[in-house]
Amino acid sequence: MADYQLAHPLYLDVQMMVSFLAYLEGGVYVTSEETLQREKSRDNKVGGSGKMKLPSLGALLGLEASLNAEIGGHTGETAETRVARHHTAASLFNGLYGFLQEDGAIKLLETREELAGVKPGEFVKLSGRYSGNPLEETLAMMSQIMAYMEEMSQGVAGARTQRSANRRSGNPQTREQAAQAEPHPLAEIVEQFNQFDQSIEFRILKKMKEELESSPIHDVVLETSAGVKAVLTVASEYYDSTVAEKLSSGDFIVLGKVTRVLREGESINLTRRTVMGKMGEDNFASSVTSIPGFSTESNDPVVHHPAVQILPMAIFV
Repeated sequence: MADYQLAHPLYLDVQMMVSFLAYLEGGVYVTSEETLQREKSRDNKVGGSGKMKLPSLGALLGLEASLNAEIGGHTGETAETRVARHHTAASLFNGLYGFLQEDGAIKLLETREELAGVKPGEFVKLSGRYSGNPLEETLAMMSQIMAYMEEMSQGVAGARTQRSANRRSGNPQTREQAAQAEPHPLAEIVEQFNQFDQSIEFRILKKMKEELESSPIHDVVLETSAGVKAVLTVASEYYDSTVAEKLSSGDFIVLGKVTRVLREGESINLTRRTVMGKMGEDNFASSVTSIPGFSTESNDPVVHHPAVQILPMAIFV
């Protein structure tokens, strides 16, 4: 069995990783070059010198070969190949991750017992189910539903206009059918959302969504199989919608620095990066419950003990 592990980071704080590598290695090289030489002798009556290019694949890999020969019956041939190797962010991370594991610099964090022994500043590794940010998901769902309801509203308005026109029709039968027609089946729910669209609560939630999207930091949650929750403060520079989709509802590993350990009775409010969140949990709860069909029971934005806050260097598989 191979004695190495290949990690694929979906989220990677490159600045943090490079700073650690630079300290440990006295600098970071993202490109290195090797020169490979091969020599052999053979009888040859043809002499000369020249440079031979490798095929196109070799050119793509940064390879070049030279050929030198001396005139005479005995020819010395030397082939020299220059190889340029380029590191990627993922390859640098694998190198650092392997070194930290071999050096015993990473503390495992999975259970409540292990959580009790963790202190801020320590390098930890934990694995679990990624659940994202309930607040951001609720606001994103709200935005999508409102877009659907706008289309439905247009359909209901069109049906009402047609019904009104039929009532004024010169055909008695058409007028009678319009008078007896049942209300549009979506009329009631569309009316509820139209009222919500004009409410102060909706404007507040829209503003919260804008604040979260423009924040340089996002709070996302990962929970271990033992029930320990980790609030990961990811940088928006390395975390976007594509990363969020790849992480959605999967099991991943987190490597990072502990910034806070929640004790009994403590909690972290995931609305804290908005004005409403800073004003208290009740403000968000009252706004969300005003959305037709929504409740805070399955979208609780508050993370309670046992939990830890981590500044992640990487989220990977």
